[in-house]
Amino acid sequence: MPGHDTANRDKVVVVTGGASGIGRATALVMAEAGWGTIALLDRNEAGLEAVAAELAAVGARGIPVPADLSDLAACERLIGEIVSVSGRVDAVVHSAAIARPAIAVVDYDTAKFMQDFDVNVTAGFILARDAARHMIDAGRPGSIVFIASINAQGAGVGSIGYCASKAGVIAMMKVMAAELGSHGIRVNTVSPGPTDTPRSIDRVGEKVMERLRERFDGAALRRLGEPREIGDAVSYLCSQAASYVSGHDLVVDGGLMASVYVAAKPE
Repeated sequence: MPGHDTANRDKVVVVTGGASGIGRATALVMAEAGWGTIALLDRNEAGLEAVAAELAAVGARGIPVPADLSDLAACERLIGEIVSVSGRVDAVVHSAAIARPAIAVVDYDTAKFMQDFDVNVTAGFILARDAARHMIDAGRPGSIVFIASINAQGAGVGSIGYCASKAGVIAMMKVMAAELGSHGIRVNTVSPGPTDTPRSIDRVGEKVMERLRERFDGAALRRLGEPREIGDAVSYLCSQAASYVSGHDLVVDGGLMASVYVAAKPE
């Protein structure tokens, strides 16, 4: 994790999905790295208040912003509302996403598929676009980080909406990086591998997660990721240590995607 940076004390970062999991961990890591104000977006109002209290304990101001990111009309107002409260926005981290229990392609209805894109892609687009407009008008550089997934690069059986939308997130990031770089706005993605989050528990169940916490052979490191490890990657991309990094998908998967099948041993 980048060290505490006093230059970030007056800066504001917006973190979606901030009430739990990777969003919560990212907010805490960035607070510890010196970010002074963190606007937390989530549907879970009680969770937002709890994380805001955690941020206060490490010296940062947490602004709870209850928001349903599937309501795209409401998303159009969020950056303006945050700027009116905090005075500025210097970074956006879009961590909120829909990840459903496995559903076969032939059983996946259109409404679910469209909702996956609304939350995972379109809401992030709106927030990043509006934050970029604010940064450009203010004449300040900034950083945008989308949480993508290794599922953007390989099929997750039963997850067509999630995989397709996360692939869209990476494509969107690259276009934004290319267009916004001249304004000093860096845009990147972080693609986590399997991580121990409430979303993972919702998908596979606590019993399976207990077994995977003991050992996860899918990754070269033989374990699941921790939310804080993803938060560390996001904090790096938003920091001056990554001042020449843009248009990049940072994979944080414990070596999962480096693995290949083991050929049969000769007899």
